[in-house]
Amino acid sequence: MLRKLGQNNQIAVPKEIVERLNLQTNDYLDVRVVGHTIVLEPQVMIPKDQQYFYTEEWQADERRAAIDIKTGKVTKTKNMKELLERLDR
Repeated sequence: MLRKLGQNNQIAVPKEIVERLNLQTNDYLDVRVVGHTIVLEPQVMIPKDQQYFYTEEWQADERRAAIDIKTGKVTKTKNMKELLERLDR
């Protein structure tokens, strides 16, 4: 789809692309050059204090925890005291 570079170096993203990618007004797009091509990639902004959750290490731990829960490798306790007693065993 052909687009014209407008004032302030702006372009309009075609409606078909906006709908297909479910883009919304004020969404962020990463803009970079690959070879002689301009690439626009939608981005999700994550609050700085939550970035740890999206690290590969954390996500690997989350996957392992989900497997443990699914296979019943969990311990249920009534309160913190009971939990600590079980951990001490």
